[in-house]
Amino acid sequence: MLSNSILEELRLLFNFKMDSENPFILILSGQSQIRNKLQLAVNAPLKQRIAVKYVMQGLKPEELSDYIFTRLKSAGLHENIFTQAAIEAIYSASKGVPRLVNSLATSSLMYACSIKQKHVDEEFENLIIAFLF
Repeated sequence: MLSNSILEELRLLFNFKMDSENPFILILSGQSQIRNKLQLAVNAPLKQRIAVKYVMQGLKPEELSDYIFTRLKSAGLHENIFTQAAIEAIYSASKGVPRLVNSLATSSLMYACSIKQKHVDEEFENLIIAFLF
């Protein structure tokens, strides 16, 4: 949520003693919005000064089932209550982004609990996806 003026001030800090040494180290961390903000032409000088970039990718489809089951197991549940179709629906809506996966899974579990259903299938996911998006 940084404004362009703040990003411009960061760029100016990078100019300090730029020819001899660079005593300034900055770690920018954020969601995809910061990448989008740095793509703007007004922020191109700052983007050029960034030496190392790392973008965390979402989970792969084959990793999602293990991820959800591990989260359930850490919460004390030792059976997988999400059907494979539900996991595929979660992946198609979230593209494997853990924050979205967690949100969809939690909403699905709360909905399943409210109607006293023991398993979450793709029908739940379609309802939750429609509700969230």
